[in-house]
Amino acid sequence: MWADPRIWQAVIAGGFVAIGWIVNGWQNRRVERRRRAEKLRDVHRALFAEIGANLATLGSIAELEDWGQGLIARMNDDPGLVPFIPREKSDRVFSTIVGEINVLPRATIDAIVAYYGQLERIAALAEDMRSPEFSALQVPRRIAVYSDYIKMKKQALEFGEFAKTMIVAYAEGGRDRAETVRKTYVPRSAATVAPPVNSPDAGRSGQ
Repeated sequence: MWADPRIWQAVIAGGFVAIGWIVNGWQNRRVERRRRAEKLRDVHRALFAEIGANLATLGSIAELEDWGQGLIARMNDDPGLVPFIPREKSDRVFSTIVGEINVLPRATIDAIVAYYGQLERIAALAEDMRSPEFSALQVPRRIAVYSDYIKMKKQALEFGEFAKTMIVAYAEGGRDRAETVRKTYVPRSAATVAPPVNSPDAGRSGQ
């Protein structure tokens, strides 16, 4: 049977087809990995820029404390003073990519989500403070709510700095570098804490 040249032709043809499948599959996986890496870099850059712009608006922990204490002193002096609270909207980039959040690696996703989650909580409190019900509160209660608002702003500042740090660490050295930075990160202010980050064993995007 093996002396029949047609058998050998079929074997050789089948071998070439199998090799073609293997090579094609390898090339497709390589292209997909490159495409995913490029998309991740683009998303990280966009989020880094948005977070940076937001943090520049917030200023620093010291500036937030000075501003808050100054306004609280004025509220104590003038019981009729109700601080003007602007509407909060600082997540346009994140809102755009939230449907594809799985593209983010496990090393940065927790820090990023913690930051934007804090922005969402601040926005909700800001809406409450713009309401007539807030204006009708007694002065001590208004001051307490406003103090919480400033504390949440300071925490957002820390969360944002942490998110930026993790994005840079991942860009510099991938998952291993980001994990090292996460373990050694120290908040800049004793009044704030770094956001919780899930264990690397917890499944996210697998990166």
